[in-house]
Amino acid sequence: MGVLARLFRTGKAPVKQPRKAERKFKAARPDRLANFKAMGFYSSLMHDAQEDLLGLVSHSREQSQNNDYLKGFYSHLRRNVVGRGGLLIKPVVRFEDESLDRESNKAIRRAFLDWSKRGTCTTCGKFSFADSQRIALTSVARDGNFLARKYLGPEFGAFGFQLQHLDITMLDIELNKDLGAGHYILAGVECNAVDRPVAYHMFKRNPSRFGGRGERIRIPAQEIVHLFAPYDQTAPVIGVPWAHTALRRLSQMNRFEEAALSNAVYGAQKMGFYTRSADADPDELLGSDQTGATTAEGGGAEGEAYLDEEERPRLEEMEGGVLEELPQGYDFKTFDPAYPSGEMEPFMKIMLRGVATGLDVAYSSLSSDLEKANFSSLRAGLGEEREQWGVLQSWFADHYCGAIVSDWLNMAMLTRKLPLSMTQRERFNAIEWTGRGWQSVNPKDDATANKTNMETRIKSPQEVASERGRTLEDIYDDFAEASQLAKDRGIDLEAVLSAGSKVAPVPDKDSALED
Repeated sequence: MGVLARLFRTGKAPVKQPRKAERKFKAARPDRLANFKAMGFYSSLMHDAQEDLLGLVSHSREQSQNNDYLKGFYSHLRRNVVGRGGLLIKPVVRFEDESLDRESNKAIRRAFLDWSKRGTCTTCGKFSFADSQRIALTSVARDGNFLARKYLGPEFGAFGFQLQHLDITMLDIELNKDLGAGHYILAGVECNAVDRPVAYHMFKRNPSRFGGRGERIRIPAQEIVHLFAPYDQTAPVIGVPWAHTALRRLSQMNRFEEAALSNAVYGAQKMGFYTRSADADPDELLGSDQTGATTAEGGGAEGEAYLDEEERPRLEEMEGGVLEELPQGYDFKTFDPAYPSGEMEPFMKIMLRGVATGLDVAYSSLSSDLEKANFSSLRAGLGEEREQWGVLQSWFADHYCGAIVSDWLNMAMLTRKLPLSMTQRERFNAIEWTGRGWQSVNPKDDATANKTNMETRIKSPQEVASERGRTLEDIYDDFAEASQLAKDRGIDLEAVLSAGSKVAPVPDKDSALED
């Protein structure tokens, strides 16, 4: 029965049934405006990372070479995570009674510093271990992955242990294979049934350097240091460039700046154009005869008049205070591009804030823009940023420095460069790492707070020292050395250090007037 029939039969309009509310995720539904195209999961994150890694690496390297902001981000990484001298080894070997074995700790530290020197720690002989740390950190941020191969044996330096840096393009990323019994190869990484890497399938020569893929070799996983931040936590095999969400925005910003600059330069160089007046009498235009026909030099159809080559207006160099006379029948039209104008700066700031968020760095650090920064905003922004630097320091120390120190320790004892007993190898393998610290935004208040916290036992001296990137042992050793040096020079160090607290305070201006 139709709607009209039901309406005339009852005399009432049909009642519209209320829609039932659905408690579902709207973000799971296809949406044209939100660019949500399909429901469900059609590929894993690992599949996406493997499929797009080479393109991501290519674009990331291109932007790293040509984009000022991304280049600056890598500099921030190196300065704040690795620092001036790199992450430093901190042995914490203890006796059975939990007291520190100071002699063993000093021996391990001294031997590792000897190995860390330029010419000893890498197979090429060009880098120190601090250099290797900077290269590793920059590579993993730019390419999403960094590979190094560990070489052990008497032919590899005095310690019998060296590192070789490898390009991620040497890994056969396109290699996937089911090996049976749960074993598989994914993105060139061979894993066992519980996802532990057991081997890396790599090209013998760098394809980007020599052209072509060439021969492929299988390298046991214990010989490879693979540094990456897992993009897919369920199958951590490879990583992606850290700037993968910001690359398009950075490229668009580059193009925008170049277009704005070209427009500004063009507008500054081109002052205007000569145009022929619409109501000008052709007989009065220079370059035509009395009948209106153009001269041979002027060219053009009959009835049209143009200036000949010598009389035609030309581009002139403008000078201040000089007036030029236009040819008869011609006007001057100025050319003044209005762009770039005032909207460029706020637009660039909005874009840079998005880039800074994607790179997990403070906007003021990435843009070097402190125009509207104040003490509170700097303290809050730098606090969050430095916390992230600390997180990256811990991650880097564990996944790179920690990945090589155990093999180094074994080889150092075998070669007797470290005169410790191999029977106590497990006890000696107690290593921590110390990264750089940061100067406080308000050092006086923070020093007072640290003093109060130590007096109330909320903080330990070791914790305060670690915040500055130092160890308490280093500080005490420095003081002992300074004390001995002062004693040799006949200086009372205690008197010098306590002199500052005995200086009479400067009287208050108002109280001085009252006296």
